[in-house]
Amino acid sequence: MFQQRSVFGIMNLIGCWFGAMPCCHGAGGLAGQYKLGGRSGGCVALLGVAKLILGLVLGSSLVKIMDQFPVGVLGVFLLFDGIKLAMCSRDMNSKEKSVVMFICTAVSLVGSSAALGFLCGIFAS
Repeated sequence: MFQQRSVFGIMNLIGCWFGAMPCCHGAGGLAGQYKLGGRSGGCVALLGVAKLILGLVLGSSLVKIMDQFPVGVLGVFLLFDGIKLAMCSRDMNSKEKSVVMFICTAVSLVGSSAALGFLCGIFAS
């Protein structure tokens, strides 16, 4: 788990210079926050503080509470987050950009590795 997060962090550090979207397990959450009105870093900071307080106050009982959260609700959130992230493809106004996007997507899905898809996209662009 830690290695995967490190790869995502490195991808974000490199990708930001090429105009890439944040690429991590939190990218969908970032899109959802933006969709619901969170336009600044302040909303992310408040969310982090709230999670930290919940973790400190509730401790291990928080895991039991989170296990009871309905998975279907998370699925709906992920659906809308995915739609929001997919809307970025409308900015691909040339065939070259679209080809690079499809290469990244195909390699990521087939190879089950976002890092591999990212690297192929860098080399293809």
